[in-house]
Amino acid sequence: MSFSSEQKENIVSQSCRSSCCRRALLQGALFAKGNSGETVSIVVEKRYVAEFLSKIASEIYNVTPNISTFQDGGRRIALSFKSKSAAKYIANISHASDYFLAKCDLCTSSFLKGVFLAAGRISDPKKQYSLEFSVGERSELLVSFLETLGLTPRISEKQSGRVVYFKNSSDIEDFCGFAGLNKAMFSFMDAKVEGELRKNAMRVANCETNNIEKAVVAARRQLSVIQALDKSNLLSFLPEELEATARLRMKYADLSLAQLAAVSVP
Repeated sequence: MSFSSEQKENIVSQSCRSSCCRRALLQGALFAKGNSGETVSIVVEKRYVAEFLSKIASEIYNVTPNISTFQDGGRRIALSFKSKSAAKYIANISHASDYFLAKCDLCTSSFLKGVFLAAGRISDPKKQYSLEFSVGERSELLVSFLETLGLTPRISEKQSGRVVYFKNSSDIEDFCGFAGLNKAMFSFMDAKVEGELRKNAMRVANCETNNIEKAVVAARRQLSVIQALDKSNLLSFLPEELEATARLRMKYADLSLAQLAAVSVP
């Protein structure tokens, strides 16, 4: 099971306590993937999401939704039902700035859950940082709404349509916090901490390796000069302390200067 599917199953398994939050969640799904004609339809990718939204629609609009698959054999699942109230809500999305009004403190979280259930995909933070919503022509509206929460989403043009997305770990964490996706939020936070620890460990290891390489190169350079002096019988012409150090260098060819000093007497 993908990381994204795990988060959606968490939402489905935790039903909203108040009716206003259930309505807000359904409105989020209608906003993201709702269309109206002879019937109201919401197209999603998972049957369990369609069944979950069907139960809420049945309660909110007193209808019996139909769940069906497309004949093209794709993964899309269509939830459809007749409701003048739902159709009116969809019709007003593009024309009204108040297509969503929170009734309680948790309604905004529920609305975002609905958007994510219907149109969201989130990556496994251990692999990459990515959160996107395939909402097509409603991308600007979603961006405007998310910006009121202090988030900074972007819009990308893809073959499948316009996509609202986040690539910044902090923004993804904040969205998950607003939407009540706590497990996903902590997963991103943990992944970021682990990533920083790995980078720091790598920097320390690289620094130590570079220092060792520099010490070895310097020691070899010194050794070549000392060996040339020794071959020419010139070491004894050096000051006494310098001659002793040179002979130590020949004896301990791979030690750093600090290590060489440690074995010197005095």
